[in-house]
Amino acid sequence: MSPSNIRRRLLTSGAAAAGALGLVALSAGAAAATPANVLVTLPVGAKPQANLREILSAWRQSGEVSDAIWLNNVSPAPSGFQTLVELEFPSEGDYQRWARVDAPKLAPQLEVRRADVLEATDLYPRDSNLSTYRVEILQPKVAAAEYERYAKDYLVPLMGAEKAKAGLISSRTFLERAPGGEGRVVRVEEYRDSVAFDQAPSAEKALRADLSSDPTFAQFDRTQASLQAPLLEQVAHYAELPPPQLPDLPHYVPQYHVVGSLRIVGSELKNATQQLADGFNKYQPDVVITVSKIGSSEGAIAGLYTGISDIAPMGDDAKITDMMPFHDAFGYMPTEISVATGGYEKRGSLFAWAIVVNKDNPLNEISVDQLKGVFGAERSGGWERVDNDYRFTSKYARSKAQDIRTWGQLGLKGAFARHEIGTFGYAAPGFAIAIERHWFHWSHKWNPNFREYVETKQTSPDAAGAKVDSDEALKALEHDKYSMGIAALLHVNDYPDLKVLKIAPHTGEPAVALTPENVANRTYPLIRDAYFYVNKAPGRPLDPKVREFMRFVLSREGQEIMARVGYYYPLNRAYLEEQLKKLDQ
Repeated sequence: MSPSNIRRRLLTSGAAAAGALGLVALSAGAAAATPANVLVTLPVGAKPQANLREILSAWRQSGEVSDAIWLNNVSPAPSGFQTLVELEFPSEGDYQRWARVDAPKLAPQLEVRRADVLEATDLYPRDSNLSTYRVEILQPKVAAAEYERYAKDYLVPLMGAEKAKAGLISSRTFLERAPGGEGRVVRVEEYRDSVAFDQAPSAEKALRADLSSDPTFAQFDRTQASLQAPLLEQVAHYAELPPPQLPDLPHYVPQYHVVGSLRIVGSELKNATQQLADGFNKYQPDVVITVSKIGSSEGAIAGLYTGISDIAPMGDDAKITDMMPFHDAFGYMPTEISVATGGYEKRGSLFAWAIVVNKDNPLNEISVDQLKGVFGAERSGGWERVDNDYRFTSKYARSKAQDIRTWGQLGLKGAFARHEIGTFGYAAPGFAIAIERHWFHWSHKWNPNFREYVETKQTSPDAAGAKVDSDEALKALEHDKYSMGIAALLHVNDYPDLKVLKIAPHTGEPAVALTPENVANRTYPLIRDAYFYVNKAPGRPLDPKVREFMRFVLSREGQEIMARVGYYYPLNRAYLEEQLKKLDQ
């Protein structure tokens, strides 16, 4: 949640706290959902709940919980927590349902508190599950509004600087809700490893000195003791939840004894690539697997056609320019295999696209067919696969008459009918290529009014860069009833005056809401996939060691790993079987 929206959220939620679970009324309307957070702690000396990890895993897999982070205390202490679990729910409604139906499954010795996020800093991409955490619990001495200012003007810049220079992977500052007043502050700082953790105090001291040129920051730095009282500080380690139960997927049964080397060059897919390699080694101990992680999907397929790798993991869809050098080398295209369904809205999870409008726009749903008309443009043709090559054809030509340019063409009446539909979305290649591939048959022709933006981390560090920050487009949409955007739900959630449309696969078919359940079960039409690419000549067997590894990835055991990393959903049975067929076609 962006710091600029903290005040609005605190004012609307803080006063509504009631009871130990802090239930609040679910607001009506179809505006963008705001995530809800809960902290669950097992106090020192309390008996652990035996099945808690399995319960949390099931909640996360179902999409009821969008994220669950389990931390174990490793510093001896007479008080505090043994275990701290951060739960994030996709929306207030999801939290309300959980509080009524599933919260009673938690043992009474667990402390369950609603909490609001005051500050959140995340490194992207996150490439460590072996982190060391510092957890501080503090008691605010000032009102929520003043503590919010402290979070915005002091913690946000400090954590940003630590992320850039001091080995910080993530930080989260929670303000617990408490009956009759504000609760405690819980700060969770994650460092890449124990070395970064040990160096953090001196690094933070130096960064505070650097940032003190800002008078507001300097003032808060001097007066911290008057804002909060420390209660305890503990060191914790991350623990993965157990894999979800996937009884309908086939177990991996080796068909070939793999001996020798297997080379994997490409995206680390949030540690999933390495974990898949480790899992495969348990069944195939005589194979030596090398995993060369790169920061993005770029260059993965190059490893195949240069002969330095056997398997190319990628998050983004491969571009034609990725595949044509492969075709030039071998005379056919690489084989694309889906290995996981992308996430719901978590950063870095290949999250599903949200189609968003102003909350006062009467449109509530739209079909993919209509989206192609809104965002696409007249074109003379498109690309298709022909005999393992891409060929351009007029089969996919689109006339100007098929363009959708006014709200009246979508059925809106009155003042909307003649208004032009303004459009916007992301300019980053991963976004553009996915849309062009799936909607436009690889055409680069978009609606001429399409406005291009990127996430904050991709903008130039000046005023000109700020103008093309995707948050600027969403801010503008809160005051613009006549535009429509393709956006990430994690950003849309910061803007309550926006509405996320339901999507139908085709005009006339039922529309599907963007929910965790609908992403996980692949019924929401705008999901994305994680892919592995391999070199398989048409009509010839796939290299047996590659085939065996991909069989593992597409087994119950492999899909458990994909789900366990917490960024992706496993494939369902029907879609997984489609991918398995590609290994032998």
